[in-house]
Amino acid sequence: MAYLKLMMDEKEIAHLSEDGQYLCANEGVAQYDLPLNLFIGGERKVPLVDVVVWAKKRIFPKNRMDCKEILKRMGLPDYNAWEIVKRTNACLMEDPYWLRFSEDETFEDTTRGRARRIMNENRKSS
Repeated sequence: MAYLKLMMDEKEIAHLSEDGQYLCANEGVAQYDLPLNLFIGGERKVPLVDVVVWAKKRIFPKNRMDCKEILKRMGLPDYNAWEIVKRTNACLMEDPYWLRFSEDETFEDTTRGRARRIMNENRKSS
């Protein structure tokens, strides 16, 4: 994996180490801004394998009732957790964290970003 950043909405808070083995908290990012269930015990550097496990917990489960419909919309023939992570950026509505896999991806492209845009549009039209 050549590119990976952990984002907190629009703000980059962690990046891939040069050797590609770790996700490292950016300098100046407060510990309380990092996801506690990823950067455990005050760690500032997390093995990439832990990031993969964390991200896979942030997607819909294989036994979800409408799983096949969702996979079809995503263009996936079967349930592949890492492909789902890459397509959803492991973004949840419940918290501000998401994974950025390329410079082209923006907060506005995430589920949370689209929801924020819609809410702002609705406020303006009210």
